Amino acid sequence: MKLNEIKITMLGTTGAGKTSYLLGMYAVMQTGIQGFTLAAKDMDLDLELIQRWEKLISLKGEDRWPTPNAAAMEYYGFDFSYGFRPLMGFQWLDYRGLALSDRSTEQDVADLVQYLQESACLFLCISGEHLTSELSPNTVREIKSDRMNQFVQQYVSNNKHPNPQQPFPVAIIITKYDLCHHREREAIIADVKKLFQALFTPNSGWLVMICPVSLGRDLGDDPDNANIVPVNVHLPVVFAVYSQLRSYGLKLKDDRDRQTVAVEAVRQRNPLVQVMKANQLKEQTAQLETTKAEIMTVEENMKLLSQELHQASLYFNGSEVTADV
Repeated sequence: MKLNEIKITMLGTTGAGKTSYLLGMYAVMQTGIQGFTLAAKDMDLDLELIQRWEKLISLKGEDRWPTPNAAAMEYYGFDFSYGFRPLMGFQWLDYRGLALSDRSTEQDVADLVQYLQESACLFLCISGEHLTSELSPNTVREIKSDRMNQFVQQYVSNNKHPNPQQPFPVAIIITKYDLCHHREREAIIADVKKLFQALFTPNSGWLVMICPVSLGRDLGDDPDNANIVPVNVHLPVVFAVYSQLRSYGLKLKDDRDRQTVAVEAVRQRNPLVQVMKANQLKEQTAQLETTKAEIMTVEENMKLLSQELHQASLYFNGSEVTADV
């Protein structure tokens, strides 16, 4: 089983840690979680990401951190695998964080909007440095959550609207969580929900994960010289794949129900008709068994991934849920 390749868009302003997160996520997923691994499709890209990660963990001082992305757009292709068998491919977009502040006539904004239209999962990246205390009018300006909401509105305006039957997955990633983890987790989550209220409205069709991530739980006052120990960086990608498996599983179950009706319709005909349609019945029965086997495989993979997602907070149609199978 291999799912269709998807695109993932991560929105976040300059300084939110998008590139550092990408490097940490890739380093952790190369080792693997529950047998799931991540690998760059291009071996040269793999080498580049490893070298940039080595620089981040080995150097001290300001030079360790990735410089702001100067290019308008950079695209990374990855394979998400189980037991080194590709399960799903995806393309990741890295862009100038300043694009969130540019006018719609700018090319990088147009490219970002177009990429978002084609995406199957959205990551919203906000820095914990702006969540160290209760929300203020400055918080929206610093995080640029208002602009992120506008980009989400653009997606909805130009695509089929999410609904409870076909939800759209959104991961809200709190980077640099070590800077705000002195606050109660519930208080931080409440603030995040205020920043993106529309994603938590009843029957809205959004499947949302709020996930704190960090490159070190206790970087303290000197992050330029602290040891780098990634925390939770794999969860957003796990969520993206889980969401696609969930959607695919629902489709398979619809196929199974339709195929079951077709098989039973032939079986309930009189014996003469059954003989005449023997080959058709055999083919339909085989197809039904194949679908059932594929559903079982999907559910086994979802079960493994859901064990990881218990570390994050999930919401569906505005209500908190657990990752199910």
